Amino acid sequence: MSGALPPSLELTRAARQAFDLEGRLAVKSMPRLVAALASDAGTAEFELHAGVDLAKRVVVSGRIDAELELVCQRCLGPVKVELHAEPHLAWVKTDEELAALPEEYDPLLSVDGRVALADVVTDELLLALPLVPRHEGDAACRDLPEAVVEPAAAEEERKNPFAELAKLKRGR
Repeated sequence: MSGALPPSLELTRAARQAFDLEGRLAVKSMPRLVAALASDAGTAEFELHAGVDLAKRVVVSGRIDAELELVCQRCLGPVKVELHAEPHLAWVKTDEELAALPEEYDPLLSVDGRVALADVVTDELLLALPLVPRHEGDAACRDLPEAVVEPAAAEEERKNPFAELAKLKRGR
């Protein structure tokens, strides 16, 4: 299937038949993601596959790519960042299933077997965001403010508390 995301995916149905989906999702339609961005421009391209693995677990995997505009933490200007996520999710309904989940999978929690695919794309992009977004190299951050340097005289005028103690000690 190609195009826009259906509102949800029935995991039990995906367990019976392989389910492939590819398309685009507007960034502005993901409010939790937009809250972490500098702008809501752009789209996320995705390719998701649902099916059953060898251990009879319902799994969702694929790729998600997006170019997002974040705030550079060095110059506080906008910076475009390309994100790539490769989700490997396995459906779990209980804490016991979660504890038994192999490390190669992240949990996809759903008690009733339905997941909102837009939420899956949003979650994966949020997890792929860099901890400290910034421009590559200093050249892109040219508009950095110059460091404020106090005059040397101002430093001399400051009183050193230990110098005051030394004066008191000499005065004895």
